[in-house]
This record gives sequence, C-alpha cells and structure tokens, in this order.
Amino acid sequence: MSENLSEIDLLSYVDEAKADAIHAFNVLRENGTLSASLTFHISHKIPGHDKLLHIRFPGGLARDQTPSLRITKFSDEKEHILNEARLDADTAIHIHTNFLSAWSLAHKPFPILYVAAARHLLAREIPNHLDRTRSVLDVIKERLDKYPELAPPPALLESNGGVNFWGKGIIRTSELILFVEEAARYQAIAEQIGGAQHYTPGALEVQWKRTGLLEKAKAYSGRYLEDIA
Repeated sequence: MSENLSEIDLLSYVDEAKADAIHAFNVLRENGTLSASLTFHISHKIPGHDKLLHIRFPGGLARDQTPSLRITKFSDEKEHILNEARLDADTAIHIHTNFLSAWSLAHKPFPILYVAAARHLLAREIPNHLDRTRSVLDVIKERLDKYPELAPPPALLESNGGVNFWGKGIIRTSELILFVEEAARYQAIAEQIGGAQHYTPGALEVQWKRTGLLEKAKAYSGRYLEDIA
C-alpha cells in the first residue's frame, strides 16, 4: 500500500484493515486463543497519514460481534505504545487469552520456550507490567533503555489482566499472538510432567535459520549466543 494514500485509497485501506481484523478475531476465537470475554482491541497506524485506526470488538455476549471503527489523530496519542520507534511496529493489540492471562495473574514474565513461537522472535521473554500507575509506553521505554543489548519484546503482560502485543500489520501481529498463546498453553501442560525446559543446543539456531533471524540473533548479547552454542 502506498505511503501517500488518497482519500479514496484511505477508505479502501480502512475497509481492508477491518476485514483483516474480523478474520483474525474469528480465527483466534475458533481455535481457543481468545478468552470467553472475547476481548480484542486493535490500534493501527495508517501509513502516510497522522491517523490511528481503532478497531474494537464488542466481545462478551453481544449477538453481533461486528467491530466499531474510530480514527484519531496519532500525534495527539502521546502515550500510545506505537510512539516507541525501537519497536518498529504499526499495530498494537490488546487481547485476553486463556493461558497468557494466567501469567499476568501470577505477576511473572513469560519465558518463550516453544519453537513455533521462538522462530519468529528474538526476544526470549514477555515482561509483566506490574506498576499499573505507569503507562505501557513508559514501562517499555524503561526496559529498552535498561537492556539495549536485548531484542525488544513483542508484548507486555498486563498484570491481573490480558496482554498488549505489537508488530507489523494486523494479520502478522495476530499470528504472533496465536503462536505465543500456543506456547503458553503447552508450557502450562508441561508443568504437569516436570516443566518446560530450556532449548537444547542448536534448537534455536535451526529455528532462526528458517525465518532469517539467525544473524540478527548473533548481533545481540551473549544470552542469545549461549542459546545457540
């Protein structure tokens, strides 16, 4: 899509984004990623415009789950997570999932120990937003400042709640949610037979080679190199 959308293109872009959001919502609901509350709220930066598209599904027991659309001026959204350029993201999704929400309740960061999720990410864990008097943006900025040698996380657990994810595009970000929630589900099951274990030598290297992330992984700290040694 062009970075300089005309007004007609803008309408088509919003329609396409809405269709992507509905598709993602339906898939995540059908495969059990979404919790019973069906909480799934999207913010998407429209390219070439100072506009932020908000797509909100009613959730719960609503008979009609058609989302509402709202557009705000992005430059007015000073505390929005998409203002953090180091995340390289144009989409943020707030979602409640069945297993990641349990980690939010436990006030613990979520370690990513499942290869189907790991192959798409350099980050090794999802931190937990414990001090809710601070914004998501402030918490992430502090983490990126404190740990510049680590890859930015793809999400932030919302203590005692859901999760805030971010990424490129509505579909790609939603797919990431699917993989990470699947990791949380299997890691929860693994707790019953001794717990999820760290990767064996070479496991992450194989995964990162598949998605072209290996060289980027080597550019980060020794914590990554130890994983693939």
